[in-house]
Amino acid sequence: MKEEMTRGRSQVIWRYAPGATFRYNETGGWCLTSSITLSNPTPLTGALANAVSLALRRWKAVGITGYPDPIISPNKYAVGEPYQVSYCIWPTVFTCRRCGRVHFYKDVDKLRQVNDRLGCSNCKDRDLLKQVPYAYVCECGRIDSVFISSQGHHSHHIELVDRGSFQESYWYCKTCGIPLYRNAKEGLGFRSCQCVPRKAKRGILLEDSRVYYTQSIDLVDIEPKAIEPWQDNNRFSDLLLASVLRVPTYSPSHLHDLARWKPTGPELSPELSAMRAMLLQKGMNNTEVDAMINASAQQAGADPWTAYDSDLAQIRDLVDARDWKESRQTVEYVFVRDEPSATAISLDQLIKEASSRDEHGSAERLQDERELASNLGLINLQIVQSLSILLAGIGYTRYYASPRDTDEDGATSATLQPYTLQEGKIPIYVARNTTEALMYELDPWRLAAFLSVNKGSAIPEKAISSDVHLAAWLLSQNRRLIQAGESHLLLRAFEGEEGLTVDETSALVFGVLHTISHVLKATAHRYVGIDADSLAEYLFPAHTAGLLYASTHVEFTLGGIDSVFRSNLKQWLGSARDYAANCSFDPVCSQSGGACLACLYPKFGCGYFNRTVSRSFLFGGKVPGYSAELEGFWSSAVGAAAKRLRAKRSL
Repeated sequence: MKEEMTRGRSQVIWRYAPGATFRYNETGGWCLTSSITLSNPTPLTGALANAVSLALRRWKAVGITGYPDPIISPNKYAVGEPYQVSYCIWPTVFTCRRCGRVHFYKDVDKLRQVNDRLGCSNCKDRDLLKQVPYAYVCECGRIDSVFISSQGHHSHHIELVDRGSFQESYWYCKTCGIPLYRNAKEGLGFRSCQCVPRKAKRGILLEDSRVYYTQSIDLVDIEPKAIEPWQDNNRFSDLLLASVLRVPTYSPSHLHDLARWKPTGPELSPELSAMRAMLLQKGMNNTEVDAMINASAQQAGADPWTAYDSDLAQIRDLVDARDWKESRQTVEYVFVRDEPSATAISLDQLIKEASSRDEHGSAERLQDERELASNLGLINLQIVQSLSILLAGIGYTRYYASPRDTDEDGATSATLQPYTLQEGKIPIYVARNTTEALMYELDPWRLAAFLSVNKGSAIPEKAISSDVHLAAWLLSQNRRLIQAGESHLLLRAFEGEEGLTVDETSALVFGVLHTISHVLKATAHRYVGIDADSLAEYLFPAHTAGLLYASTHVEFTLGGIDSVFRSNLKQWLGSARDYAANCSFDPVCSQSGGACLACLYPKFGCGYFNRTVSRSFLFGGKVPGYSAELEGFWSSAVGAAAKRLRAKRSL
């Protein structure tokens, strides 16, 4: 009765990881995954180790009785792709389809030993038993099958009266003609857990999602061949900063062209070499071309970094000095946006292509969509056709899907449980998939106006002199987002224990970005037809940008996001404001924080566990953790302030 199966790697991580219960072929008996074989296991290192460390901190899971510190003890973890799943029948509690009698077995081995044909002891016929679809679960991660707690009835004819819920169902002794419960609310009985403080386990249906929550993290998987040439280049940090700020000198082609460039005397820069070839193709002779190129080289300097130094010198005083190549989100953001292997196509590019083909109707429609996005404070929309995502399963929880500091009893809840050890190491199951995504950025002028209006602070004159200067100033306001990747108005216990304090400015920025992400995800499901559970978010908070991608639950995509981006973006964006303006639980939702399960809390796909999300960030109002009422990012007051800031921009 113990079998092995193979599934897609992402599907295994989400649905069949160790400790998970599932139905065989979706209609058969209930099973429990016992183990997964890892393919070519390696230690936990690099960006994945940092991401796992952050995730474990959120769960307060690192400690003597929990997970080893991934940074200090990477060799205590084994990372690899799952390629084989072992599982067995569970639970081993049955009722007879014919007479209803309950049969209990300690485990699968005992079942195989005494009743491998699943026969009923009362009816004396085989293949009559069906599993009892209930279990006990505890937030500590334990799961147990149900049992009959009443004494003195073990040899009697006991039946399950199944009312469809644990509390309403009960055991009935047919021999005695009485129900086996102390009171009507007891249901199938209580059972205390072995964990401290020995809380009562929760009775639950096996088909209830709360039985098991896979806890995973996503990571943009940058191709090694794209990043390796920069590993030892001491100018990589400057290139990243120039890319983030979009200084005039920067070109996406420089991610390749400058990676291995070294000064070799008279050698031309990549730009001048390309210009020389183009001029020769246009028919100019070598003498004329060389004269022009030499003049350009003398004027601009043979070293291509000279122009970068000139551009960056103008904004150095606005940006904190740091090594940007150590910022993982910065590297990811730049390479997803500009690296050719990601195959990103911008809305501006689609407009240009439509115009070049004289498709004026398409060009006008796309321009209207760009204007609609601008009205929502969104710019630089792109479809990323080849987004490489690494999905990593790090453990599981029961009953609660997200970290909780305390429950109603004052005890720590929702313990992150590691998977079963393999050769003394905690396994981390990974799957690499290529998918598609919508990439967007917040309008820096509207965001600066939002901060100025709500914080009551003036923006330096230098910061509003150009797009580049404003981007540099905003980056300086997002120090917490650069360091931690998130910022919140309400801190959790582990953050307080680490000495973190609320940074309101970066928390407001994060709140706007995170809320818009959830609005776009929700409207994609309701108005465009993309299943909400098949979309996940990936944010670059320090750079006020984000991705909505086809989730790695699946092994392939059908181009749904790409199709919407090209032909139905107006409906998606046009519905965002209307959707976010209302909630079926209003006015209660608005008065209690502006976010709930009916509007902005998705069941899956939020790596921040729905923290710092509120419709008040967009429309204005009260936000938990912020003393004053906010003026929303989409409000007319912020829009007017943004217009005034743009008017001061140098031409």
